[in-house]
Amino acid sequence: MSKFDVIIIGGGTAGLSAALILGRSRKRTLVCGLGAPRNVPSHKAYNLFTRDGISPT
Repeated sequence: MSKFDVIIIGGGTAGLSAALILGRSRKRTLVCGLGAPRNVPSHKAYNLFTRDGISPT
């Protein structure tokens, strides 16, 4: 039996949004990312499901 239903490569806005939706659907999800967001210089991130306007870090 597998440990995860879905593996998402990339922890950017799209990957995190997908992980939030899948988590709400009770899917075992793994997000693989490098850790530091590419948009670190910006003050806020938008279009991230349920997290609009938060710091990218």
